[in-house]
Amino acid sequence: MPITLGCPSCGKRFRARDESAGKRVKCPFCQAAVPVPTPEEAASAGAPTETLTAPRRPAPSSPEFVLPPVEPPTPPPTPKPPPAPKPPPAPKPVAAAPASDWGASDPAPAQPLLLEVDPSPPPRKDRERPWPHRPPPTDEPSPAPPERGGTSRPKPARPTDAEAVPGWRAARRGLRWVMLGLFFVTLLGVVPFGKLVYHRVEGELPDGPGWVRVEGYINADGPDVIRTTRREEIDAAAYGLPVLLGGFALVVGRLVAGGAPRASGAKGLFFFSGVFTLFALVGSLSIPVCEKVAFRETGEYARTALLVGGGLAEFWFLVALGNAAGAVRRPKAARAVGGFALLVGLAYLVATVGWDQYVRHGAAFGRPQPLDADWQFYEQAAKMLGWVFVVGSYWRAVGAVSYAVRLHIEDVEDGKPAR
Repeated sequence: MPITLGCPSCGKRFRARDESAGKRVKCPFCQAAVPVPTPEEAASAGAPTETLTAPRRPAPSSPEFVLPPVEPPTPPPTPKPPPAPKPPPAPKPVAAAPASDWGASDPAPAQPLLLEVDPSPPPRKDRERPWPHRPPPTDEPSPAPPERGGTSRPKPARPTDAEAVPGWRAARRGLRWVMLGLFFVTLLGVVPFGKLVYHRVEGELPDGPGWVRVEGYINADGPDVIRTTRREEIDAAAYGLPVLLGGFALVVGRLVAGGAPRASGAKGLFFFSGVFTLFALVGSLSIPVCEKVAFRETGEYARTALLVGGGLAEFWFLVALGNAAGAVRRPKAARAVGGFALLVGLAYLVATVGWDQYVRHGAAFGRPQPLDADWQFYEQAAKMLGWVFVVGSYWRAVGAVSYAVRLHIEDVEDGKPAR
C-alpha cells in the first residue's frame, strides 16, 4: 500500500511504497532525504496517518518500481539580489499511521525507490515578451545588414589632436606671414597724409624729368619711350613698395596656412584665398603700367582682377579664420574675427554713403567751399586714422587666431584636455 509522507524541509506531501519502511527516500520536490517510519514507530507515535482510498494493488514483479511522473517544480522568477538570510521554516508535523497501513501484516523485501523526473529544462520566463513588430530575442548573433552598392569603403579615421599638430604649426606660420603683410598694407593709408605733411612743411614735391633712366625704354631719347616725372616715381615708390611687399607676404602666408588640418574646415579656404590674393596683386601692379602705356582694355581687366580677386580672397580668408578658431575651441578668437567682419561692414557704409552725405551737407558743420589747407589736413588725418583702425583690427583678429592655435598646440603637447 502506498505511503503518504510529508517532507519536513519543503512541507509538501508525496507517496512512497510500503517496502521503503525504515529507510530514507528523496523528496521529489526538494530532493531532501525523508525517513519512512516503520510500523512500530508509527504505532509508538500514537497518531494515525492518512490512508489512500485507492484500491490496493499487488506488488509488481519487476525489481524496479516507477512512481507516476511528478510535475516539475515552478522555476524561480528572475534572479534578484539575495535578500538578508532568514531562518529556515520549522518542519510541519506529520501524523503517524497505524501499523496495518504500513503493511506490517504483509511484509515484502525492500526495493529501491526510483522517481521519474522530466529531464527537459523548465521554460524560461525571465525574458521580456517581444513586441509584435520585432522578432523574439535569441542568443544567436544577428546577421550583418546587406551592403549597398556591392562594395563599401571604410571611413577614414578622424586624426587625433597629436596627429594634427604639424598642420596647426603650418597654419600658425602662415598667419604670422599674413600679419607681416598687414603691416605693409597699413603704410598705404599713411602715404597720403605724409605727402600732405611734407607739402605743408617743405612745399611742393619735386617735379621734372624722372631720375630713373633706361636706354630705349624709360626717359631715354627716341620714339616709343616711357616718360616719367619725379613726382610719379615718388608715388610709385611710396605706393608700389608697400603693395609689392605686403601682397607678397599675404600670398605666401595664406598659401602656407593652407597646410592646416583638413578636419578644421580651413585648409581649402586658406589656399584659395592665397591664390586669389595673387590675382589681385598682379592686377594692382598692372593698373598704373597699363595707364602709362595707354593699354586701356588691359587696364580694365587688371581692375576686374583686383576687385573680384581681392574681394573673394578676403571673404574666404575671414571664413577660414573663423573655422580655425572654432576647430581649436577658442571662442575669444572667433569673436575677434566676427567683430572685424562687423567693422568692415560699418567702414564700407561710412566710406560710401557716409562720405557722400558729408560732402553734400558738410557746409552745415562748417566745411568751407573750396577747402582750405587746414580743412584738407583734418580730413586727410581722419582718413588715415580710419584706415589704420580698420587694418589694425584685421591684424588683431589674425593675431588672436594665431595665439589660439599656439595655445592649442601647447595643450596637446602637454597632454592637457581641450579647453
